Amino acid sequence: MREKKLKVTVFSDYICPFCYIGFYRVEQLRKNYDLEIEWRPFEIHPETPKEGMDLNNLPYPKEYLDMMKANIKKLADDIGISLKLSEKLPNSRLALYLSEFARKNGKFDDFHKLVFDSYWKDGKDIGDQALLLGLAEKVGLNRNGILEYINSEEPKSELTKSLKELRKYGINGVPTFIIGDKIVVGAQPYDVFKKVIEDTLQNEAVI
Repeated sequence: MREKKLKVTVFSDYICPFCYIGFYRVEQLRKNYDLEIEWRPFEIHPETPKEGMDLNNLPYPKEYLDMMKANIKKLADDIGISLKLSEKLPNSRLALYLSEFARKNGKFDDFHKLVFDSYWKDGKDIGDQALLLGLAEKVGLNRNGILEYINSEEPKSELTKSLKELRKYGINGVPTFIIGDKIVVGAQPYDVFKKVIEDTLQNEAVI
């Protein structure tokens, strides 16, 4: 009988649609497997201005963006979730900082889901400090403690550490899932994760 949970490390960013799909994929997997999930922050667009930017101003053809949106909606439909695709790309750094504060204070899971849903289901601007503070207080985090933390060097250090950790695998994209000695990149179908998890469990049982 297995005594320890299988650890799955997920590198993710709140503004990445495939990370949001991946979040709900993980929720599916947790219903069937005894997993220890560790979410790690990864900022995919550090160049985004603090106030965010219009998605239509991204350096991609409109046809590409339309195709991407259609693909995202199909993946969401397949997993049974609804999306409200915003026309604005927020700067996610503050949300990632606050997620680390939530982790330190035992509120990560609640805050993590709330931030994801606020952007992808409700179309809210998760780059807005007032909104994020409201979400943090909603899960029971202390405003003064938050402000002290985000103005320190600690969250910046955690984000840099996470970035370096992912890049040591030679990967620059998210979501990335580290399952045992296997790496899965992207919002893959359930069966892909199922095979990797079951192969990992079987290999550990043999060892």
